[in-house]
Amino acid sequence: MTIKKSSTNSRCLVLGFLLGAAVLLSAGCSENGGKQPSEAADVANVTQPTKETTEERVARRAQAHMDALIARDWAKAYSYLPPATRQLKPLEIYADKMKSGAIIRTAAKVKSVECESDVCQVTVDLSYVYSGVVTAFRGEESKSLVKEKWIFSQGDWWLAPQ
Repeated sequence: MTIKKSSTNSRCLVLGFLLGAAVLLSAGCSENGGKQPSEAADVANVTQPTKETTEERVARRAQAHMDALIARDWAKAYSYLPPATRQLKPLEIYADKMKSGAIIRTAAKVKSVECESDVCQVTVDLSYVYSGVVTAFRGEESKSLVKEKWIFSQGDWWLAPQ
């Protein structure tokens, strides 16, 4: 049996071809995660975030703030106060004030948001139970429309201190 020695040119040609094919295949896979081009486009369209309006953003933050109050999660509720307010009033003082309140929030739903420039008026439909010292009203569930002012500062919307 005789083994023919191949020329250096044909070896280089074969290696070049294999290297080029490997580069093309790896580039094609990394570009779309190994999926067909149409599949990759579908995933990109699904995962792109939608643009939120100012009113939607404020409504979402106001609802999250109310949800934190209902859960009695004072740290989370506190996080919706403006940064300047949080610098002046420590969380412990805020939490103590909230714990000593005469109402226990049981449900809340943002009813409307009206914005002008950097200020929004939010109306919340609030259900609560009174737990204060006036025994005639204690323990009864009540409903009320609560008006809140939200302000735009430092890149986001915050519940204005009252």
